[in-house]
Amino acid sequence: MKIALNEIWNFLSLIDSAEKEGWNYSLKAGSVQVDHISTDTMLLLKKDASYDTELLPSIFTFREILWQPDVFTEVSMSLPPMRVLRAFCAETIVDLEEKESGTSKVYTSLLKGLGKSTIKAINELEKDKPDVKKILGDFRTSTFPIIKFFIYHPKNRTDYLKDAINRLNYAVKIMLTQFHGKYTSLEDPYWMVSFKKAKTSKKLENKLTEQ
Repeated sequence: MKIALNEIWNFLSLIDSAEKEGWNYSLKAGSVQVDHISTDTMLLLKKDASYDTELLPSIFTFREILWQPDVFTEVSMSLPPMRVLRAFCAETIVDLEEKESGTSKVYTSLLKGLGKSTIKAINELEKDKPDVKKILGDFRTSTFPIIKFFIYHPKNRTDYLKDAINRLNYAVKIMLTQFHGKYTSLEDPYWMVSFKKAKTSKKLENKLTEQ
């Protein structure tokens, strides 16, 4: 069953009051897929007291390479912010893995995906006569679903959330008008929910049908 990013919390409220065993969740964010997430981890994700609220501005709001208009026209202008973002992702992944919290797997998988997209863009920019505009356009398209996941994390600060949404809307406009991208190329992250126990699934299916 495919569930939109923010609709998952309403779904979880039903799971929370029913049997939790047997349900399995996967997060799909572009090229990144995080499988085998339990209901307990999902509930922890919703109320994650250890979530770093500075993460969103650190990977997006303060990273102009992800939303600014076509001003990074030269390789010498694009590479430094790309390398800084790559280093930040690597350092943050190490920190999260050391904490070993229940939600680390989700965050690290997404940050690894962001890091891979950044590395790919760096490698392309370092080639002879790179098409900077195309590289940045592809980079922003590939990172869009990852960024959107972090923007709509339920534990974000309200002011950070509003700022990031404004930046994202602006970034989409820039991609369409200046990078000649297609709106259909921008993928929204989503959840895939499955179950193993027939009794549990039947119980929740009946509950959902009554809504």
